[in-house]
Amino acid sequence: MTTPVPVAPRVVDTLRIVAAFLREDSEVSALLGGRVYTVLPRDKAFPLARLTRFGGTFTDSSAWLDRAELQLDIWADRQVQVSDAARCCVQALTQRLPGSRPGGVVTASRLATHAAELDPDYEPVKHRARLAVSVFAHP
Repeated sequence: MTTPVPVAPRVVDTLRIVAAFLREDSEVSALLGGRVYTVLPRDKAFPLARLTRFGGTFTDSSAWLDRAELQLDIWADRQVQVSDAARCCVQALTQRLPGSRPGGVVTASRLATHAAELDPDYEPVKHRARLAVSVFAHP
């Protein structure tokens, strides 16, 4: 009699799912041209966005349902560009993201915070929006 080999639970890469979704969403792409990164490139073309994971946890001991806390930063030359891109991304994340995606299933996505500011790290100064989003996903 053979002993069954334990199978490690599948985990979902929520950051990768959301980044790919934002790059492929036609409305977001119309504003950002597919420039949604997890690491900013050396040579930047604006407007652009960076998605990072800053927290979250698995909601059960099996590591099946992931609650990812994500930050989406959007930069552009003009405030109206940032505002339009942020509004579009919020709609995409909260209305169009939930569902079956390559790499997993997104069960819910909720906007937590939204802030707008000038970013003096760039010359000339860029306008910036910062969104925090909770995304629930499983394999």
